[in-house]
Amino acid sequence: MHRFFVAPEMIIKNRVIIKGSDVNHIRKVLRLSAGDKVTILDGIGGEYLVELIRVTKKEVIGDIVERGERGIEPLIRIVIGQGIPKGDKMDIIIRKGTELGVSLLVPMKTERVIVKIDSQQAPKKIERWQRIAREAARQSMRATIPEIPEEIVDIQRFCTLCNGCDLKLILWEEEKEMGLRDVLNRDSIPKDIAVIIGPEGGFSIEEIRIAKGFGFVPTGLGPNILRTETVALAILSIIQFKFGNLG
Repeated sequence: MHRFFVAPEMIIKNRVIIKGSDVNHIRKVLRLSAGDKVTILDGIGGEYLVELIRVTKKEVIGDIVERGERGIEPLIRIVIGQGIPKGDKMDIIIRKGTELGVSLLVPMKTERVIVKIDSQQAPKKIERWQRIAREAARQSMRATIPEIPEEIVDIQRFCTLCNGCDLKLILWEEEKEMGLRDVLNRDSIPKDIAVIIGPEGGFSIEEIRIAKGFGFVPTGLGPNILRTETVALAILSIIQFKFGNLG
């Protein structure tokens, strides 16, 4: 059954209103009409079986016929601070990170980020990344959409946001003694893990110092040097396998 996300405020009692790009998709691509049923998700865990009652160019309206159980979500909250990489790599990280259960993905402007994003470009970039997360959540059958904040932050701001996390890691290729296996070798399951991942050029010593000051543990992924987009997907897979519901 076709699945669509709507903002919680678009669910009013037993009535659901769909607006935006999904309207065109419903009308012209799927060719759905009154009487057809779809699954609606509110992005915060609610799932509803909805029968469409009106399909117009501007909106689609339906009635809730069944309220489902809260959808399956990762057992652990994973927060990623990602130094913005070149090209379309951020799109890949968001899309695949959503599939792998990231809860919060924060774009970071670190010292060695090459991409120049000014204050006028940032809102459009963020809107695009949020749209990618939304679509990936729908396709991967998630009940919630990963959060992507409305601003690009520096490493100090990200560390402040993660103050309450149970486990905090910064992946650093220069760290030769503390490996990820050592850090994750613990009996208790953390409720949330924050991970900082650098851009193509990695981190400066000052950025490592800042992160350590907030309790982040520098750790490596092994002797091989991985591309930044590979690092994000590798760490998410490892954490979900160790503590979450992957495998």
